[in-house]
Amino acid sequence: MIELVLVYCLSSTLDRCIEPREVREPVGSPIQCAIRAQTIAQEYVTEHPRFRLSGWRCEVDKPRERPA
Repeated sequence: MIELVLVYCLSSTLDRCIEPREVREPVGSPIQCAIRAQTIAQEYVTEHPRFRLSGWRCEVDKPRERPA
């Protein structure tokens, strides 16, 4: 499975970043993941104006980590 991971930082404090991992439908291939990243990132920034996109990646078959 390929999962899109987007990294957002607070616009006012760029060293405070998050990687929200909401459950989404599978993104398909790595190319589809890269294409969808732009749309999903824009939707998140529109809904959360205090954040800006810092980076993104497509992870392949990486198990989810539990928060500490």
